[in-house]
Amino acid sequence: MAFSLSSFFDRKLTVSHFKEASAKLSQPLTAVLLSDLHGTMYGQKQECLLEAIRGQSPDLILMAGDMADPKVPLENFLCLLDGLGADTPSFYVSGNHEQWTRDMPRLERSFQSRGVCVLKGSGVSIEIKGQRLLICGVDDPHAFTLSHHSLSLPPEWKQQIHSCRALAASYPDTYRILLSHRPEPVAYYRDSRFDLVAAGHAHGGQVRLPFCPGGLFAPHQGFFPRYAGGQYHLGSSSLIVSRGLCLNRLPRICNPPELVVMDLLPAI
Repeated sequence: MAFSLSSFFDRKLTVSHFKEASAKLSQPLTAVLLSDLHGTMYGQKQECLLEAIRGQSPDLILMAGDMADPKVPLENFLCLLDGLGADTPSFYVSGNHEQWTRDMPRLERSFQSRGVCVLKGSGVSIEIKGQRLLICGVDDPHAFTLSHHSLSLPPEWKQQIHSCRALAASYPDTYRILLSHRPEPVAYYRDSRFDLVAAGHAHGGQVRLPFCPGGLFAPHQGFFPRYAGGQYHLGSSSLIVSRGLCLNRLPRICNPPELVVMDLLPAI
């Protein structure tokens, strides 16, 4: 029984690899996706999480929001950024919980001072291993609405998506990544000119059992969510959704926290 319960409530960090191949890439790249930490601590000064990240030797770090949380000291996330340092290009978009602090300017300054690029309906062209990538990102929709439970997408969020898509159109031969907290607005991601969309928010559906392997419930998707964690193909685009890193909110059942590693490979 003890073994059964421990497997149900497994808190051990897992590492999940997803492969994406593209003719736009000439060299393999490793991108780490972090999402929904909610200030969870993995050892003193996040050393256990930092060790797992460093073990992947990432070329790129993407943070898909809800890394901080208004109910948890901001320092819990900042010590992770301090440990990562500024040597690896790092990009961040906001999640709903960070927006609920209503103090995003202060948070963004804290992130930027540690070398993290904050994306808000914008994009950055970077060169890694002699090849160019375009990294775009959008705010969480709660940046533009006071309602915690609204299912509609504000026009300002749609404008950010349109701005990113317009920028992507000007880089047709470049591998293009869109970073967004929310996975569910797939209508805006499908055939979006982005090769890859990286997201979080769904926490893996919280409960993953044989009768609901995709998860039981996810915010803004409801019961039996379709995009709770994993790799999905959306026409010419791919969507990778992290199950998240949070351990300090609702219990995770058969759904351990996840560090996502995206292996970006040249097409053969």
